[in-house]
Amino acid sequence: MQRSRRDSTVNETEFVQPPDFLQPGPVLPGSRGQVASHPYDCMTLTCLCPYFKMSLRREYRMLSETERNRYHAAMTVLKRSGEFDRLCIEHFSVGTGSGAHSGPGFMGWHREFLKRVEIALRLIDPEVSIPYWDNVMDNYLADPRDSILFSPIFEGEADEFGDVVTGPYAYWRTVDGHPAIIRHLGQEGNLWTEGDLQNMMSKTAIEDMLHYTAPLQGCPMPVNLGALEFMHAYVHLWVGGHMRDPPTAANDPIFYPYHAFVDFLWELWRQTHQTAQARETEYAMDIALCEDPQHFSYAPMRPYYNLINLDGLSNMYTDQMYRYARRPGCTETISCDSPYLFCNRRGAIPFCITKIKLYGNCAGFEGMDACFNGVCMNGRCIPGQVPQSFVPETSLSNNQLVRMKKVFGSRQFVPCFNRNPCCELWANDGECKISVGYMKHFCAPACGFCKPAYSTKDDCADRHVACKQWKTEGKCHSESRQFLEENCRESCGFCKKPKFSMCPRRTSVRIDSFFKSRIEFY
Repeated sequence: MQRSRRDSTVNETEFVQPPDFLQPGPVLPGSRGQVASHPYDCMTLTCLCPYFKMSLRREYRMLSETERNRYHAAMTVLKRSGEFDRLCIEHFSVGTGSGAHSGPGFMGWHREFLKRVEIALRLIDPEVSIPYWDNVMDNYLADPRDSILFSPIFEGEADEFGDVVTGPYAYWRTVDGHPAIIRHLGQEGNLWTEGDLQNMMSKTAIEDMLHYTAPLQGCPMPVNLGALEFMHAYVHLWVGGHMRDPPTAANDPIFYPYHAFVDFLWELWRQTHQTAQARETEYAMDIALCEDPQHFSYAPMRPYYNLINLDGLSNMYTDQMYRYARRPGCTETISCDSPYLFCNRRGAIPFCITKIKLYGNCAGFEGMDACFNGVCMNGRCIPGQVPQSFVPETSLSNNQLVRMKKVFGSRQFVPCFNRNPCCELWANDGECKISVGYMKHFCAPACGFCKPAYSTKDDCADRHVACKQWKTEGKCHSESRQFLEENCRESCGFCKKPKFSMCPRRTSVRIDSFFKSRIEFY
């Protein structure tokens, strides 16, 4: 009986195989990355076998709750370990004057960099893959800033200063010393349209993909503003903040899903227009008047000096390391298969659109399942049950109007927080008039520069909606402690400690100069 049970178990395990589309392709003799001194240099699953199977990169909003949380958790571990910052510095080092930006080496360099980041994540959790961000689905909205992607569930929200203060990456100190990631959504640039993608896919010359984006006077090649590197820059500008400029862009975790989508489009173009052999050999001509020589095909791929730019064309990335899932789609009868997307069936061809967070602008989508955990009324997403599409509600009740007005009234002041537990004491000492610039930025509620949505009567009560989350994540005694001592006293257990016990006074030191040099604010 025991032998029979054992044989049965063996037979069952023999049939556990990855799906066919995740089976690695053949490896040519002498191909790089079969043996590596560091996992980051691997280019085959055999090399990475002790760690994980092939990666499948899917659209961010198609991940299950568990998959998304595991990705965020792995990113957090990577950040706390210091490896995330080291990788950011690696990207910073090639932000200008390199073969990574402004020329034909752009796509291959970022493919290699993204591969290394994904390996770093999968060394933490082998089930994790970098998702891609299909920003076309956000661009259908009247205001893409209201996308569910920019909510605490995914990439988080920024306060009035542009600091990301909610979500899994709230108050991440950046390598350039800022106490939080900065975003200024929608102030410059633009997201992509389906037409932009079709235009990119219609190009047939390799120079249209590996383009001379910083040519010198006298370059014989025409400039194509629809080239992938040019187009990719518009989304960097749209996100703004740290994402705006190449040297700082990798500080923002949204950089990685976005560049995964850029890489996905490049791979689609390669599969559409090139043979397997051409994909590894066709590179833009080496023309000194059109590019920095660091972009030449045989130039070293700095800082990966064991590679040259041509290595970024290898088929082994998608034959061995990762594949891309199809972009989300729907039909007249099949949904987008995600609680964070909805299907627009009003046109000739149904397509998926990102859902809108509560109180966001849903103009044009009334009667559709466009709002996450809400309903679209008079162009706004409000809490409530989604109506059946064939019986849409077209007006609000008086009670709903009053409730919406009340919620809007409090919501606009949510970013109004003191960033130090000493703010109220300093305000009473007259610092609001003495150190105006400092107090306006770090102690705005205490000085009356903004009106908070929370009650100031109870010093012990939590003032931030994410307090319990931060407590669970162990942030109460992290670099963000001062902010949490002021705004999360109940969740973090700070109520027993006198609030002003460690506060310097003007009688002993100048407040603004002391804290600018010695204390970090979040």
